[in-house]
Amino acid sequence: MNPPAVSLVIPAFNSAAYLCTNVDRVADFFRHAGIDGEIVVADDGSTDGTADTIVETNRIRVLRLPHRGKGSAVRAGMAATTGAICGFTDADLPYGMASLPLAISYIEERRYHGVIGDRTLPGSSYESTGPLRHAVSELASFAFRTMVTGGIYDTQCGFKVFRGDVGREIFRLTRIRGFAVDVEVIYLLLKYRLDVKRIPVRLERNEPSSVHVIRDSAAAFRDIASIRWNWATGRYRTRMLADLLEAELGEDVAGAAARLARAAHPSDPAP
Repeated sequence: MNPPAVSLVIPAFNSAAYLCTNVDRVADFFRHAGIDGEIVVADDGSTDGTADTIVETNRIRVLRLPHRGKGSAVRAGMAATTGAICGFTDADLPYGMASLPLAISYIEERRYHGVIGDRTLPGSSYESTGPLRHAVSELASFAFRTMVTGGIYDTQCGFKVFRGDVGREIFRLTRIRGFAVDVEVIYLLLKYRLDVKRIPVRLERNEPSSVHVIRDSAAAFRDIASIRWNWATGRYRTRMLADLLEAELGEDVAGAAARLARAAHPSDPAP
């Protein structure tokens, strides 16, 4: 079978109550949108039979993983993808699928390497899940963008899409097991000077989260502290991304030169 055009990873933990329905929703969306897509469910060691609720097909696969955290689950899922475009979204599909065609168009037509949902952008619609969670989220966002991600305000939105080869390489480099992998991914995109587009997202549903606000936030801060150290010690080193950018620059220079030449000699036939 030919590789799919789009691979979507869904990390899941104890999501038996709704995961099967949401996988069907994604498959129906692919079908109605005319997208040749595959779904990779990365089950993070669920104890409620989450993986057993999914019927596998040629385009729906389930990875049964030990419980190590969201970062490990998404990393395994992305490594298993084969699509020209790959991405991930949360198991409860909080933002639905409406943003996916826009993300695909930015990657295919405007050559962005990554497209990330940002709940702070105009056009987004997002509802906080309580004062404590909101306060911790705001504090974490401030710390993350100050320490790691610069002007990107929303690192934790559960909707991120990449050019396939770029996404698989970025996740191959990641080391964080928990929820801070989102920050790690954005950090690597920025450090390798890849083109990132932020797009608005609209909240459609919000199932109960497996995140423990205080415990997981503390773990995320510990993980964030390791990111700069990993970069400084060369643990994120890759030649592939540097070569990719160099090749793209060469193509752009050659294309610009050809356009100038045609403008200077309009009667010459196009190559």
